[in-house]
Amino acid sequence: MWSLQWRHALRRHRLLGWNVVVPVVLLLPVALSPAAAPHRSAVYSVFVVFFGTFGSCIPLVGDRTRGWSEKVLLTGYDARRWLAERLAAGAAIDTVQLAPVLVLLLLVGRTHPAGYGPTVLAVALALLTANAVGSVIARLVSSVAEAALACSTAALFALHFSGVFRTPVPGGWGWRAERVSPFRPLAEAMDNVASGVAGAHVGSDWLGPLVVAAATLVLALSLAPGTARSAVRSARARPPNRRTGRV
Repeated sequence: MWSLQWRHALRRHRLLGWNVVVPVVLLLPVALSPAAAPHRSAVYSVFVVFFGTFGSCIPLVGDRTRGWSEKVLLTGYDARRWLAERLAAGAAIDTVQLAPVLVLLLLVGRTHPAGYGPTVLAVALALLTANAVGSVIARLVSSVAEAALACSTAALFALHFSGVFRTPVPGGWGWRAERVSPFRPLAEAMDNVASGVAGAHVGSDWLGPLVVAAATLVLALSLAPGTARSAVRSARARPPNRRTGRV
């Protein structure tokens, strides 16, 4: 699945181009605008999380509807391995597709080079977590429309609890939720990019976010067999093609 996902992404030149160009078209004007740094930072964070969540969930639902997942899983491919490789490849591909706009944001924001590494790691962690969240949502919905609504809701709530939209009171439950949010490093990195500072180093401050990100991945993989079964059921429930007689 890892190899298949990469080959599929690289061979679809038109879609690959859109996934590289659209982030630049949307985010570069924001970076060049006179908007305040916190506002620009929020836009960056929202885009990254939406990019990963939708990019994982919508294709999973689409493949389930078209029966592609059924063809893979009925070969005996392990469901958890199927999903794990798909999530890993999806997060890696998303990171590569966002690399051009991320470089531009770092240059426009005149971010200190010391912040480049932590920024890339924060974006990668956020994309991996967002892909896992998207796969969980794909297990719970039955259509692309439901998936879009659920992804938007989940992503916005996750961003809210990561401190993107507000600053919680120190010591409160909101503050504690923010400290362990896997999207907090992204929010802080985007704050640094928008303000042009060096950025935090990866250390013990990332322990909580890494633990929650790992727990999210475990949850996604624990649902993989159910996701696989729903994929097979969805494909079998489709009416046959009138021309070929096949499902």
